[in-house]
Amino acid sequence: MARAKTKAAGTNLPVPQNDAEAEQLIAKLGASQRDQTEAQARHDAVIAAHEAEHGKTLKEFQEAQTAIIEALAIWASANRERLTQGGRSKTVQLPTGTVLWREGRFSVKHRGLRNEDVVEAIRERIAVLEAAMADAKQARRNVEAAEHYAKIQILEGFLRTKVEPNKDAMLAAREVAETVRGVIVTRSPEEFAVEPLASQIREVA
Repeated sequence: MARAKTKAAGTNLPVPQNDAEAEQLIAKLGASQRDQTEAQARHDAVIAAHEAEHGKTLKEFQEAQTAIIEALAIWASANRERLTQGGRSKTVQLPTGTVLWREGRFSVKHRGLRNEDVVEAIRERIAVLEAAMADAKQARRNVEAAEHYAKIQILEGFLRTKVEPNKDAMLAAREVAETVRGVIVTRSPEEFAVEPLASQIREVA
């Protein structure tokens, strides 16, 4: 239902003078609303077509860039010894840009173990260290006790509030994380990357 705010008397409103004029205005309003709906539908269709075309164009760009990077990776791998001067560097500067091999990212894995299992394993490790810390305190081995306490703090950081393994904390303290039963820290393969220099970009036929 269309509504309008009441305006002060004397404003230039198409006020109907009888029932017939009121019916005509209602019909005019309905026609205007119909035209608006149709205009919106046409607009939406144009936008959808534009987005689809834009998505297609982006995909073509991405596929072309991926093909170029893969081709360069094959070339660089075949010439890596020469390009890196026998492995002295992982970054190679060329006149039009840089090719480089990035270090792989570390990731925490616990194959075959549920999150609950890892939580329990972390708690087990904390219990072992707490016992060792108590023994060290009793024997007045304060440095050893402090070391145990520091590791306990790290291990407790492995547990999130919702009680699940905190892989970010485990990555930050990989050596301690790997002392937990079933936990290993792996590293993904190095990544090949290409960084063009904007000043050297030319139109390519």
